[in-house]
Amino acid sequence: MNAQNPPPPPAGPRPQPEPGRTADAEPGAGPEPSPPDLIGGPAADPLGGEELPGAAAAASRVYRSTLSSHGSGTLIGAGSIDTVNIYGRRAERLLAGPLPEDELSRLRRVFQEPPDYAGHREHLRGGRLLVLLGQPGTGRTCTALSLLDDLTRGRVSRLDPRTDLDELDDGQIREGHGYALEPGAGGLPDGTGLDRLCELLGGKQAYAVLLATPEPGDVLSRGGRHHRTHTPASHSAVLEGHLATELEEADPQLHERARATALDPEVAQATGLDQLRPAEAARLAALLARNARGLLSHDELLAACGRFAEDQAAEWFAGGAGSETPQRLRDAAYRIAVAVLGGASLSAVAEAAEVLAWELAVTVDPEAAPGRPLFSDGVGARLVSARAVDEPGTEEVGTEEVPVRTVRFGGEALAPAVLGHLWQHRHNARGPVLRWLAGLCEDNRPQVWVRAAVAAGHLCRLDCSHTVHELVQPMARADGARRRVFAATVLDVALHSPEVGGAIRALVASWARHDHRQLRWTAGAVLGRGRATATTREALDLLGGIGVRAGGGSRVDAAVQIAHFAGAHPEEETFRRIRTWLSDERRDRQDLGLQSTVCLASVPVSDLWNPHRDLEGYGDWPLLLALTAVRPGLAADLAGLLWTALRTSRSYEAAFAALSDWLRGSADQPWAGRLARFLPLLVLGRDDRDRLLSLIKELSEDPDQPLNEQQVRRLWEAVQGASTP
Repeated sequence: MNAQNPPPPPAGPRPQPEPGRTADAEPGAGPEPSPPDLIGGPAADPLGGEELPGAAAAASRVYRSTLSSHGSGTLIGAGSIDTVNIYGRRAERLLAGPLPEDELSRLRRVFQEPPDYAGHREHLRGGRLLVLLGQPGTGRTCTALSLLDDLTRGRVSRLDPRTDLDELDDGQIREGHGYALEPGAGGLPDGTGLDRLCELLGGKQAYAVLLATPEPGDVLSRGGRHHRTHTPASHSAVLEGHLATELEEADPQLHERARATALDPEVAQATGLDQLRPAEAARLAALLARNARGLLSHDELLAACGRFAEDQAAEWFAGGAGSETPQRLRDAAYRIAVAVLGGASLSAVAEAAEVLAWELAVTVDPEAAPGRPLFSDGVGARLVSARAVDEPGTEEVGTEEVPVRTVRFGGEALAPAVLGHLWQHRHNARGPVLRWLAGLCEDNRPQVWVRAAVAAGHLCRLDCSHTVHELVQPMARADGARRRVFAATVLDVALHSPEVGGAIRALVASWARHDHRQLRWTAGAVLGRGRATATTREALDLLGGIGVRAGGGSRVDAAVQIAHFAGAHPEEETFRRIRTWLSDERRDRQDLGLQSTVCLASVPVSDLWNPHRDLEGYGDWPLLLALTAVRPGLAADLAGLLWTALRTSRSYEAAFAALSDWLRGSADQPWAGRLARFLPLLVLGRDDRDRLLSLIKELSEDPDQPLNEQQVRRLWEAVQGASTP
């Protein structure tokens, strides 16, 4: 190991900087910053300007955790769902005919009573009218029909959704009949109208169940005399009931086979839903029965199950009359916000949803000045309408964690289904959603902007050209570092797609050689995560090119990404390249090697966006020290890099500061023992030993933060015991 310059004396003035070069201007990109003479300080964190400390570690942690995580007419299973459209539009008839006897018979066989069924029945028996509040697909339709069947002994009719209940008279109500209705656009009558309807029903000894979807925060209607909330039956009970019907005349072995398949983890994973709604359970039963009979292969069964979440997304964003009212837009915005920010705090998702609702509203009506409701919005109903759940979690404020309520979909398949449906079927929604995602980048909480970037990466997979042009490229050229990190995150996520990964790799390579400085910066941020090239050599060639471009104006930025790349690919080739740069006769290559070494010593493992699996559990260890633990055979080579930086005057300050931070921060750390074993590797002569002992002595006498006696003893013995020529 040959030092590039003579070592400084251990006690005395530290070396002065050597003259540097002036950066060359680049066409169309503005002047490059002059490269510093001294090798930069601790890691040059691109997010170091954030207002809260620990931004880089928090952002990378959120990124890793996020990547590891994106018909009310249903009466029976999917095999016959098309024939049982209970509330389908009827042709010019105020009252629909009676429910067919075969449908009633099937309902009696498969229906599973929900928990509150007996209470609903007594309420309806005494009051004649029941307004049943519940979400579509939760079995409320079957519950309504079964209640009416129980009380009328099969005399059940369905009212056309266009029926105006305020215009009904007793001549249109049949004696002793039960009526089911989900009102259309007109909605439910007010309290007076419901009382009038109740009187009409009483005069004819009839009953009616009206279905309604609760509005978020609408606690008044839910407390009305006629209103009761529907609680779905257990999906396992519904599934069992439908399986018994689907296979009632089949060999019992087929029933057992279907039940076993229902418990197959592959089937549950294919649906991607934590809990199936009754309508979905009925649909699954039909699929399982067909599979048991040999009419549907296992792969076809899994594919059909995979469409459950897609169908839910399609239902949520169905067009038509009334689909773009302010309330429907707010519902859509909340579901999109959960798809993008799932796992973040409930408050962050709710606020982001309101911002998106505004974007959607002004897109629908540019002249409008949409507001937001204050007291007519409830968290509980909002979660139910989005099939979302809240649960306790934590969120970082600076470097500390605080408890929060987090929100996510009730199933991993819903988030990608929502994003996929929007991008593939709702083109006009792209503009407001992209503007909203770009706006989320202005939120300084990594829990928000990193998740938004990951979601944008999934959208980039679906339509690479559109997303790169409309979102990624403008952000990659931005002056703000966070916006460029956002763009790099989008590209890194899109790299996982076999369809567009090749195009993204070519784009990153092109930007790495581009005249525009910010595009090169963004390309380097993608390369540092270690997935943008086929080989280590190619990645380091590109990062090295960025580092020496225009006299080294981007050297620090490139070196940070080289350190990140080393954390993703802790292999000999990576560190051999840094040694090659140090041994190069050209000054800019030497400086890049020195800066990369300083960054290796300064970057903590917690800051890495894509750490190698061997680095799991190394937390806040300094990266270089952690590398010596996971690659002990390379410890001497890694020590040689740091030794060279300490023996070179222009990098001495930064390397010395990094080593001082190690010593000062090692108390009670899991890496204290590793540090004691590493220090002797830095001792190749008497000057090295004297320098380290002088540093230990200086830190032990620090009036503000002295090393404790145990630290001093352990470190002193480690350095004293090092052998020298």
